[in-house]
Amino acid sequence: MKTAIQFCICFLLAGLLIPAVAQETKAPDSLKRGSIYPGFIITHEGDTVKGYLLNINLWLNQMMTFYYTDSTDFKGRVKYKAKDIKAYQVGNRYYESMDYIFSFSSHKQNFILRKVHGPIDLFVWYYDEDRSKLMSPDISLAELASAFLFNEDELWTNVFGRKENGEFTEITSVKFLMKFAKKMSAYVADDPELAGKILNKTEGYKGIPKDMENIIREYNNWKMN
Repeated sequence: MKTAIQFCICFLLAGLLIPAVAQETKAPDSLKRGSIYPGFIITHEGDTVKGYLLNINLWLNQMMTFYYTDSTDFKGRVKYKAKDIKAYQVGNRYYESMDYIFSFSSHKQNFILRKVHGPIDLFVWYYDEDRSKLMSPDISLAELASAFLFNEDELWTNVFGRKENGEFTEITSVKFLMKFAKKMSAYVADDPELAGKILNKTEGYKGIPKDMENIIREYNNWKMN
């Protein structure tokens, strides 16, 4: 059944999404779906191999990527799963391979988008509870095709932080969010001013994904400066 699903995906990518090369620079959240961008892969040996990669969408990019040495050679492209490489970048989007089972993932190892890099890395995992059937072994061709068409703005997200010591924390977990002011202020406690803003529930420092990203960015700027 896995082989059938993989065939369907490859068929759709070859037929429904004949990609156009997109050379322009875009913000990480505004890459055009189904387009090829300059990028690279990082092998398990740590080698960086430049080329072109297909931006599928925020959901399916977590399952696979397609690498091209020539952006016009669709037949020569190479498919990589999270177990095959260490990381990849398509346009401005950087994905790391992690041995971690995220929400509504049927795989033990997945790619996850790294949105912020610094003393604390911030990662975002995208999923959709209503489309969890798209991961089913009984998925139909029509259902798989709809995965390329849905509005990415409607996706659910889980946000994770990773400290320099490797500590990986889901800061959108129920346990973390229930005591967000206390837990997040402790998470960045070595920056007393920032921790105080969070503990006092200052506007812009509360438990929503946008605030979390801004908090991590502010902490990283403080830490590096």
